[in-house]
Amino acid sequence: MKVLIVDDSNEKVRDILAVLISAGLSEDEDIDVASCAQAAARHLKANDYGLMILDLHLPIRLSEEPRNDGGSFLLKEIGRRKELRRPEHILGLTAHDEAKASAEPEFNKGLWSIVKASSDSSEWKEAILEKVRYLRARNSTQEAPTQVKCDILFICALRKPELEQLKKAITSNWKEIILPEDATAYFHATVPVSEGQELNVICCSAPSMGMAASAALATKASLKFKPRVVGMTGICAGRENEINLGACLVASKTWDYGSGKFFGETDTESARFAASPHQLVVDPIVQTATEAIMADQAMLDGFHDQFTGNRPDRRLSVTLAPMASGAAVQADSQFFASIERQDRKVVGIDMEAFGVCWAARETFEPRPVFFVCKGVSDFANEEKADGIQEYCAYTSAHIGMEIAKTILARA
Repeated sequence: MKVLIVDDSNEKVRDILAVLISAGLSEDEDIDVASCAQAAARHLKANDYGLMILDLHLPIRLSEEPRNDGGSFLLKEIGRRKELRRPEHILGLTAHDEAKASAEPEFNKGLWSIVKASSDSSEWKEAILEKVRYLRARNSTQEAPTQVKCDILFICALRKPELEQLKKAITSNWKEIILPEDATAYFHATVPVSEGQELNVICCSAPSMGMAASAALATKASLKFKPRVVGMTGICAGRENEINLGACLVASKTWDYGSGKFFGETDTESARFAASPHQLVVDPIVQTATEAIMADQAMLDGFHDQFTGNRPDRRLSVTLAPMASGAAVQADSQFFASIERQDRKVVGIDMEAFGVCWAARETFEPRPVFFVCKGVSDFANEEKADGIQEYCAYTSAHIGMEIAKTILARA
């Protein structure tokens, strides 16, 4: 897919190029740049573009100053001049409200979109990335899908910090996989484990937090790639005085703490919730692999030392204990006391673990071994902070990879 960038700001063009290259496009082969409407018209006369990224505050000619109607002028030229090849999709960028108002009628005609771009926001970069991935995924329906072997599938709740840190921890050798009719970005890498042996790893992240999004992603990825192991890494909340901030929690069992039934709610009786969770216990091989890692403090110290950002002062540790999942972020110091009736040994909570484990358990035979491994970034209380989220995502990815390698070595 070819992309045309129309923008007179060299700094913004560099930012856009970085986003497009991160999405798998080649600067030399897939991307053209024009700094005025006239130059863009010359490119449109000679090439077919899947996407045009258009700065709306744009000069008509190089010798002129940018105009608020520069972008809409180019759109009108595309509609008026038959020799100009209309791009499949156009994404407008502007920091100027007047330019946005001027161009909106033309964008509405073409069912295109405009994104507010500013130096203090990254939302416009995310919009470009998602648009490119969508168009590439849709276009790939006409190509033969590539069959990729998968030993380990990692599911992350979000792209940042979980997927980003997982990719940093495991390898730098990632390649994006584009699947027909699937807008999810999958990344594949081969990871050496011994002389002459390597494992195929695929990782991905859900579009939003929560059990539904992660379970849906785990289901479709498991059906597509047929992994031998499904793991989830990232961040969770821990139970204060039971586990330290920055420690890694491997779930010995998971369940939905919101599963049950409400009773009452009459004039004399308030609603009462009776929990009835179904708990999924991990395969014994996960416990064996985790216990081996817990005993290897030198390896854990190495993971701790490799992280270059903000990290706890204490040494990295691993705990194997129950983890419950629910539909909402918790910031209540009394929350763990309310769910310990479901399992008095519960040490962690998150929003996704049970969904991923359930999806892995219910996929087609041969079913993968599943596990959840997350770093404790807060205590689910009123003092929630984001200071060590990246550290927790990074170290949990290292530990998750070691668990998966041990499982596959003993399978």
